[in-house]
Amino acid sequence: MMRFDRQIPGLVLAAVLVAACGAPDPTATEGRQVAPEVSADELAVLSGDDWEGELTYLKDADEGAEVTLPVELAVAQNGQTFELYFSYPEQPTADGRAEVIVSDDGKMLNDETIVSREQKDDGFVLITQQACKDNDLEAQCEYTYWISEHAFSIRKMVRIDGREGAFQRTYYSFTR
Repeated sequence: MMRFDRQIPGLVLAAVLVAACGAPDPTATEGRQVAPEVSADELAVLSGDDWEGELTYLKDADEGAEVTLPVELAVAQNGQTFELYFSYPEQPTADGRAEVIVSDDGKMLNDETIVSREQKDDGFVLITQQACKDNDLEAQCEYTYWISEHAFSIRKMVRIDGREGAFQRTYYSFTR
């Protein structure tokens, strides 16, 4: 018959050795990907009224027909909020405004979760995602922001729920 009381010290010693020799520390962050983030200070390079570029948008997704228009952009910063003023010289009735709000923890832009950040020589690229609707269909939207002092772009890709593949809905591209 086995006596458990004699085995307990050996089990305790084995547990201590395992813990000391490589049991994972649940509080360790080394090797884990930290959630990407951005600060309002980093986006401040966008401020100014001298952006010129174009908007390419998908007019008819079924036919793949795209339209490209010249567009001018002015960006004003108010704390964590960036106000984007779009002006379309060939279609002034389309002029408009949008806000980009950086969350306090820097992990979101508006309702979009930042899923990737890549540093480039002259700026950085953010990729965000959010649930959205496209032509009244449930979808997932992915936005790619290229941000630098002299170039700025926003690409919106849409993947309709239950369908294969994604398509580009809009692409704004600016320089100064």
